[in-house]
Amino acid sequence: MRPSASLQKVTGAGTVGGGNAQAIKIGSNDFIAGTQEYSLVISKSPVLEFGKQLEQLVNYPHGCTEQTISAAFPQLYYADLADNMHLHTGQKANAAYHIQEAIKKIKMRQLYNGAVTLWDGEGSENWWATVYAAHFLLEAKKAGFDVDNSLLDNIYNYLQQRLRNREFVTYYYNRDQKKQIAPKEVAYSLYVLALAGKPQVSSMNYYKQHADILALDSKYLLSAAFALAGDKAKFRELLPSSFTGEASVAQTGESFYSEVRDEAVALNALLEVEPGHPQVGTMAKHIAQKFKTQKYLSTQECAFGLLALGKMARQANKADVTADVRVNSKSMARFDGNTLKLNSKQLGGATVELVTKGSGNLYYFWQAEGISASGSVREEDSYLKVRKRFYNRNGQEITGTTFKQNELVIVLVVLESSYNRTVENVVITDMLPAGFEIENPRTKEIPGMDWLIDPATARHIDIRDDRINLFVDATQKPQFYYYAVRAVSLGDFKMGPVMADAMYNGEYHSYNGSGTIKVVR
Repeated sequence: MRPSASLQKVTGAGTVGGGNAQAIKIGSNDFIAGTQEYSLVISKSPVLEFGKQLEQLVNYPHGCTEQTISAAFPQLYYADLADNMHLHTGQKANAAYHIQEAIKKIKMRQLYNGAVTLWDGEGSENWWATVYAAHFLLEAKKAGFDVDNSLLDNIYNYLQQRLRNREFVTYYYNRDQKKQIAPKEVAYSLYVLALAGKPQVSSMNYYKQHADILALDSKYLLSAAFALAGDKAKFRELLPSSFTGEASVAQTGESFYSEVRDEAVALNALLEVEPGHPQVGTMAKHIAQKFKTQKYLSTQECAFGLLALGKMARQANKADVTADVRVNSKSMARFDGNTLKLNSKQLGGATVELVTKGSGNLYYFWQAEGISASGSVREEDSYLKVRKRFYNRNGQEITGTTFKQNELVIVLVVLESSYNRTVENVVITDMLPAGFEIENPRTKEIPGMDWLIDPATARHIDIRDDRINLFVDATQKPQFYYYAVRAVSLGDFKMGPVMADAMYNGEYHSYNGSGTIKVVR
């Protein structure tokens, strides 16, 4: 007798300000004693070493307005990045030069109506480049650089006039989906104008009431605009609970959006209005991981990613926060500024308290895994999506949960990644109800299986008495895995969910389809 659920993983993250205490409950009370494993990482900043990306961005060989701003924008925070990355400090003087040259180029490319073009001598305005320029100029002015007020005012006027239109564009997301949304320039313009002290409240309220036509990152920008305008209630009401469920398909024109860029834009806005928000640590971790794993990054991705991480580096450098890590009210470890990593043996329990001193923010990430005692599983999709269906041997779908004794049942497991890239080393675990036995994991060998659609082959198959494990890579295109079971025992049986877990990143997982089946004569 054993639980109907297999190994489960849960993760969490958060932020603790200096001079505060934070209780962290890791994992689940439902785990069987002895099966649980915990880990906790504590750091002042999730910033890693991105000197290579910054160098490539600064030395980018082309110079349209977007590329020029992208090269200069992160250099507003270059000193902070250099301190964290231990780069050659002699290059700091060049940052000021690049910023000043970018300001000159924007001024040269401004049209009579305040809009900015992508290239010299071009007569067509570019909305994204214009609001991007306004954002950069505004931040540069705050950093002490000389920015002509008329240059900014003309851009602001253009953005205000453009926002009067109720425009729509086709938005491509989640690999092959599309819908009509308000252009991403809309929320970005509202955010930048609010940042400049010129909030467009009527337009902000309109798009809040029509949030369904906003992309995920646009909701972050609009909520931040409300916060900058002093309306924290609407900020909290509109802010998404997490940056998940919508991955844009990278574009080479218009607003140059991509999955990485969008999350970096959202993180940058959140850092501006509430740097201690619990989502900050998780989003920064995502961007840092993508910077490490993606071979090629666009100038937009590099610029906004480095801009957000640079802001965090600046805050981290100012912080002198320390922490006492306590378990059962007893001091177990000490955080003194260097990244602290703790495991189950060190933690000694699933409830930990961080008691901080000093100033600044402390970021923590935790992961827990174990086997559920009750068999209950929180069904959710986190960057992966796995589903299970049943068919008879003739290819007809079995829609109910009742099966005939001795019936051959073909199980279809469908796996896909909700990211625009492959998630490697995923294990699919399908827990069998006790009334089923595996007949054949290789359905191609069974006569009459010509109806199978696009059957995929797992890299490795592990068959147990009570489950089957498939080791695969999850791609953007749905993959179909089939295996055959036979209904052998009469009765009602608990059915665990089909589970997909990335073995090297517990945040990527999907659990679905638990319930009860009946085997009848």
